[in-house]
Amino acid sequence: MTTLLVAIDNSDHSRKVVSLATEQARALKAQVMVLCCIDPAYATCGEPLDIAAGEDPADFGAALDEQNTAELVIRHALAQLLGAGIVARGRVVAGESAETIVAQAAALDAQMIIMGRRHLSPFNRLLKGSVSAAVIERAHCPVLVDVRAQ
Repeated sequence: MTTLLVAIDNSDHSRKVVSLATEQARALKAQVMVLCCIDPAYATCGEPLDIAAGEDPADFGAALDEQNTAELVIRHALAQLLGAGIVARGRVVAGESAETIVAQAAALDAQMIIMGRRHLSPFNRLLKGSVSAAVIERAHCPVLVDVRAQ
C-alpha cells in the first residue's frame, strides 16, 4: 500500500497540512504516517532515565511538556484523518527535524512527504535554516510543501 509521511509540529498551520494530506491520501488511496519531531535534548522516552540526587524535578518539566505536546499534536491529526476515513498511524521521534523526516520517510518507503512551511523572516531563515528546504534537498521521494499562510 502507498504510504504518505506527514510531518507536523505544534503550529496552527498543521491542521491545513493534515487537510492537504487527507486530499492526497484519498487521491492516491494511501495510508498516512503522521510524524512529529522533538528536540533530542528534551527526549526521555526510549532510553533509560538516570536521575541524580539533588536534581530539581522542575528541571524535567520542559522535557515532559515537549513530549506530551508532540503526542497531543499527533492525536489531533490522527482524529482528523480518521474522521475523513483515512488509515493513519502516528509517531513521535527525537532528532533534528529535516534529518529525522527524511530518515523516517526512507524507513517507511514513503511515496511522498507532506509538510508545511513556517514563513521565516530572512534573518531567521539565515539563522535557523529552512527545514522544508533541507527536506526537499535530501528526500528520496517527492515533497509536497503547503505554503499557505498561517
